[in-house]
Amino acid sequence: MVRTSLVAFCLLISLAGCAGGPAPTPAGPAPAAAPQTPPPRQSAISGEQQFHATELRPGDCIEPLPQTFTVTVVPCHVPHSAEFATTYVLPEGAWPGADMTRLMENGCLPRMRIEESKRGVIGLWGLGPAPEDWPRYRTVYCLAVPLDGQKMTRRVVNRPPVS
Repeated sequence: MVRTSLVAFCLLISLAGCAGGPAPTPAGPAPAAAPQTPPPRQSAISGEQQFHATELRPGDCIEPLPQTFTVTVVPCHVPHSAEFATTYVLPEGAWPGADMTRLMENGCLPRMRIEESKRGVIGLWGLGPAPEDWPRYRTVYCLAVPLDGQKMTRRVVNRPPVS
């Protein structure tokens, strides 16, 4: 049986200030858990569903901030803590250790398509692999979060055009 887990990193950094602003302030790792498909459940929020992070699409709104690869997706008009933006595959090599935060920031931020008017108030929350899962799992799931910690009630990620 393959065991995977994750470490959640929160980088509260401004997308607008990433080119020359102050250093990011990581909140540290969150508890790890094995990814699995959650069972269906009843919800008080109409439209709320649970998914594995691999099933997320840009623009999916998430409440609460995930601590595992199982995330709860809610309609974006409902107050939510994050919005899925993109993924990033960390480079091959030895476990990045203390460089994980920097690698996630450098990989996620340029790929996140945040609305121009929201770039100064949106930061990054990344779900990434745990040391015991390295190097088999190297994907980071990049989530847009408000820097002030408040809930959002609309999308902030520009979704890619449908082809």
